[in-house]
Amino acid sequence: MKKILAVFALGGMLLATPSQSEAQVSVRVGASHMIGGVGIEYQTGNIVVAGGAGIVKAVSAKYLLNAEGNSLWVGAAYVLDRAEVVDANYNVEDAASVGPLVGYKMQLGDSLDLSIGGGYGPWLGVEDLPINDETAGALFDVSLGYSF
Repeated sequence: MKKILAVFALGGMLLATPSQSEAQVSVRVGASHMIGGVGIEYQTGNIVVAGGAGIVKAVSAKYLLNAEGNSLWVGAAYVLDRAEVVDANYNVEDAASVGPLVGYKMQLGDSLDLSIGGGYGPWLGVEDLPINDETAGALFDVSLGYSF
């Protein structure tokens, strides 16, 4: 149920905001819960959706205050394999995580940008199996993007 609500929240955020500039595609690389490590990012106006794999597998959406140039942003990330959980029968499973992030995108040239941000989100499906008495963790984004 939580996964469905997260998908609807991201979809509602994407549909409710008008576009102001041309669409562009970027390749992003970095240590990030927004893209996973290496990912693709699609921006149309102030809305950005991204996905990737590497350190973790992740999909995300964010809203930029300015469509072009330096900008603050707010977003949400859904990380598919955020933590490993061991149950009472010693079965190991990957636990997903979802959470909000805030950050800053800085232009480093015409095609290159740096994104830095952070947030906090719960691990989904681990309420009865706390990991060191924790059921949530920090989310972060430090990545470089190259736009086409």
